Amino acid sequence: MSTQTNLEILQSVFDSMGDADAVVAHYTDDYVLELPYASVDGPDRTEGKAVVRERLVQAFKIFRFTLHITEAHPCADPDLLIAEYTSEGEVIPTGRRYSNRYIGLWRFRDGKVCFTREYLNPEMARAALAPSGEEGA
Repeated sequence: MSTQTNLEILQSVFDSMGDADAVVAHYTDDYVLELPYASVDGPDRTEGKAVVRERLVQAFKIFRFTLHITEAHPCADPDLLIAEYTSEGEVIPTGRRYSNRYIGLWRFRDGKVCFTREYLNPEMARAALAPSGEEGA
């Protein structure tokens, strides 16, 4: 696939945020999600479209947000795209604003996403999720 086609697929993924079924419709059955800095316990890796779907269902009960691509960096491998993006939204249980910046390595196969490694600032999520009065803790 071409870089432009893969960028369009990524935009479709982002346009689907909030609907786990619509998001994973863009993923291969063996999709892998890696979040190297999402947890204080170390890197987080989730394998399989069905498992990722369940994770998204739970996440979308807590976070409501949109993602916006700010930069896309084509690679020598046309099935790899490095994207920079931002989120804007809220944490539903706290009502707090949630925004973050990301860099993602996105791999594509046969017109679908097969792998994502996403770097984000986990402190932004922790602050938005913290009980009232503990935002800076």
